[in-house]
Amino acid sequence: MSDVLSADAIAQLFAAAEEGNLPDAAEPVRRSRSIRKINFGHPMMLSLVEQRRFERAHTTYCTDASARLSNELLTAIDLDVINSSQLTWGGALGDLPQSSVLGVAMCAPGENKILMCVEESLVLRMIERLIGGSFTDRQPSRKLTEIDTMLARRVFEGLLIPLSSVWRGLLGLNLSLVEFESREKGLELAPSTEPTLELTIEARDESASSTISLLVPHAAIKSATKSLGDTSTDADDAEESAGAMRGALSPVRLQVRAEAGSTGLTIGEVLALAEGDVVRLGTAGSACIIAGDMRLHHVRPGLSGRRRAVQIIEPAGSDT
Repeated sequence: MSDVLSADAIAQLFAAAEEGNLPDAAEPVRRSRSIRKINFGHPMMLSLVEQRRFERAHTTYCTDASARLSNELLTAIDLDVINSSQLTWGGALGDLPQSSVLGVAMCAPGENKILMCVEESLVLRMIERLIGGSFTDRQPSRKLTEIDTMLARRVFEGLLIPLSSVWRGLLGLNLSLVEFESREKGLELAPSTEPTLELTIEARDESASSTISLLVPHAAIKSATKSLGDTSTDADDAEESAGAMRGALSPVRLQVRAEAGSTGLTIGEVLALAEGDVVRLGTAGSACIIAGDMRLHHVRPGLSGRRRAVQIIEPAGSDT
């Protein structure tokens, strides 16, 4: 189709302009989010094993905090760890949502601090719920009033109580809220180049999804990171996981069969089989129980009452 307007079409446009009836301009297309560049030169304060263990521990925190918040706010709210990464302190601050409320927590023993960042929209929804409103009520962005600040502090303390319990067991540290800010400007808990672990948690309620971020400078947990590398509980964790898997799979029905023996025949030999022929199936004792394609146990065929049965002799071992 040609983009060139005819003389009649141009005349119609001028006439519409004189009457003030020009068509509306198309809405601008929303710009898609650009691909984030990852710098593999970022400092590593924890090994990947330690980072995964730290992340798993905060999965437990999310379960406890979800139950606590749901009970206090009288509505369902779910927390889940969605990401963890190691950056510099300056880089981690740059990752925070612009409209956020910040809580500074002290790590005891010691005087090191970490930062908890909650999106402002989530804080306002929680405040609204605390005073009897609904999560579905849309809350416009606004500067926190004195009453808002008091209620927001209560929200942060509610988030930190179960977090402190997890940190006490994981790192031997207790957390307490010491500062409360609505902007990160001038917030200097660590040098801008300090290695920092950033943990991102998604908070979902009935109306929206928001994020909670933890920024942990290396200095805050440096003295306690040995416990993250402790593998003494790995065997117990593996045994517990194996037990859980066994419990989940145990009720599943599986067809098994007993095979008296086997042999290989050519196609010609199979076609030549006739009534009365004897097919030798191998040596005595080759009978076994099979599940799928796996040979489980050597067996001895026999009868149990009037029914055919087999008696297990030993595991198939290398034959499996």
